[in-house]
Amino acid sequence: MTIDKIAQGKGGDSVLATTDAPTTRRLKGRLILLAIVAVGVLPLLGALYFRYVSPPAVKATAGRPLDPPLPLAFEFLQRSDGTPLQHPEVSGTWLVIFAAPGACDARCQHTLYLTRQARTAQGRNMARVDRLWLVTDATTPTASLLSEHPDLTVVKATDGKVLQALGGTDSRYINLVDRRGLLVFRYPDDPEPKAFIGELGKLIKF
Repeated sequence: MTIDKIAQGKGGDSVLATTDAPTTRRLKGRLILLAIVAVGVLPLLGALYFRYVSPPAVKATAGRPLDPPLPLAFEFLQRSDGTPLQHPEVSGTWLVIFAAPGACDARCQHTLYLTRQARTAQGRNMARVDRLWLVTDATTPTASLLSEHPDLTVVKATDGKVLQALGGTDSRYINLVDRRGLLVFRYPDDPEPKAFIGELGKLIKF
């Protein structure tokens, strides 16, 4: 019998082809196993890399989160006509509160304008935000100024602890109160407008 005849099997099939089939299947099986291991291990290796070797930069917020959040004493807040202010749990809105004297200098007017623009910029979500101006003295704001802010609610505090919760009487801040009535964020009175508007938009969705 010649070598050529030995190499031929029944029906003319190659013996080499039949012996290669199991080898091919084993190779494919190993490749599939390696792929499965890679899918499971690579995310872990990536997480470890970004955690210990090259952690991503932490994006700063426009405001300072209050941790823990502070409850605001709504029982000591009154509208200009003497009626009590509705709690956010009833109205279902977030509150942007700015405290300043009633005379409202140029800096105060700039802050009121910024909060108005931030609310308007929320578009269809604008109704989720109410603006409050907490007047810190006995001065009545001018009618001309209030006419520029028809959506602004003017309130007064009947107890000093409210002003302390909002950052004190000597410093001006923009405070954000969530629907539970908790102070959750505090901003300077002149935050970067785009960052403030964007952050407000994200927060009021919750």
